Amino acid sequence: MARRRIRAPRSVRVRITLAAVLVTAVAVGTAGWLLVQSVEDAQVRDIRHGVEAYLDQVARRLEAGDDPQDAVTATDGTAPPAQLKVTDGRGQVLASSAEAADDGGGRDQPAADETPRGDEVMAPVETLTRAIETPAGDFVITAAAPADQVQRNVEALTDRLAVGLPALVALVGVIAWVLVGRALRPVEAMRAEAERITASTLHRRLPQPPTDDEIGRLAHTMNTMLDRLETASARQRRFVSDASHELRSPIATLRAGLEVARSKPGPPGWPARVDGLIAEESRLESLVDDLLLLAAHDETGPITAPAAPVDLTDLAREEGQRPRRVPVQIVPPATGDRAVVVDGARPQLARALSNLVDNAARHAATVVRISVSEDRDTARFVVDDDGPGIPPEDRERVFERFTRLDGGRARHEGGSGLGLAVVHAIVTDHRGSIRVDDSPLGGARFVAELPAIPPPPST
Repeated sequence: MARRRIRAPRSVRVRITLAAVLVTAVAVGTAGWLLVQSVEDAQVRDIRHGVEAYLDQVARRLEAGDDPQDAVTATDGTAPPAQLKVTDGRGQVLASSAEAADDGGGRDQPAADETPRGDEVMAPVETLTRAIETPAGDFVITAAAPADQVQRNVEALTDRLAVGLPALVALVGVIAWVLVGRALRPVEAMRAEAERITASTLHRRLPQPPTDDEIGRLAHTMNTMLDRLETASARQRRFVSDASHELRSPIATLRAGLEVARSKPGPPGWPARVDGLIAEESRLESLVDDLLLLAAHDETGPITAPAAPVDLTDLAREEGQRPRRVPVQIVPPATGDRAVVVDGARPQLARALSNLVDNAARHAATVVRISVSEDRDTARFVVDDDGPGIPPEDRERVFERFTRLDGGRARHEGGSGLGLAVVHAIVTDHRGSIRVDDSPLGGARFVAELPAIPPPPST
């Protein structure tokens, strides 16, 4: 079975917060463990020092010739350990503290690491043994001090750390989340503004924070780059616009000359030859018009004229009456006699519909169909054909400039690759949208949707 790849969180804020929490958890966990160990070692060391001091006291008394029991019981204000025994070289108990005597006097206190037997529970102890030589003979002093208080203290400290350390880690996580969010707030503002910048809004700039840090320098660099892009784009738009304007005059002169030449006598086949040149001039004129329209769209934004109510059914009827290579059918709207009206510029909308029908007629096999409909607040005009259709992977690309699919690249097809780009520009400028679907006729279906003007209320 394939191993699932663990994906890291996409948010920088989440990743930094998780990293801060992890580092803090490791740090405070290690510090807490070291604290517990140091407290335990310090308290055990204090107990051992107390036992050693008591052993030194008893040893000095035995060396001075005191009776073993007197040496054990006379503490001079020093707190004795829980158990203390004095034995001779043969292991016979000569003296013991009260605790040791209660234990029977003949059994040694277990060492701290001795395992209890059965259900017996024994507190940990610290045991020290010292052998001394005295005038009365050799003695062995054994002292055992309970360490159960140390265990209780360590357990209490551990319980407090088990509550306090997770709370500290959580607090660090909250602080890191807030601080990182504040630090990344300018980045999010820059991202949001950059998302709103398009080819027609290159004048916009990213918000630049007043700080001279990495984020401030990034914003400055991005704005400088946008300045360069705006300058280059403006230069390119001016070139296209100026070139389109300059081409109109010689094209008009060329057409006039061809019209005059066609009316004059010439060699055999002269009119047909001139008609071919006029057709090529028409293609060139249409191309220049499209370039000029798109250049104006890029330079000044929306290309629509002052808006007015436009009846889409009238536009559809006009397109149906124009002669084309294949017949154009008009589907009556479901609204009956009621018009489908939108708010826009009639010349622009007529051109958009004409480009769609021209494109469909260019690729259709036998027929093109136009239909207009209205759905609540949306007006829709649809152009269907029975041609080869458009593959799904190319349905967004066809609206790009100078895009011609493999089936439409032949020169005799007459396409320049700008007609659908013009349609897209006009529809989007009218706050609408356009898409490509599969046509019930077997070819391509272009669907343009625009905000509709609601009909006046009936009286």
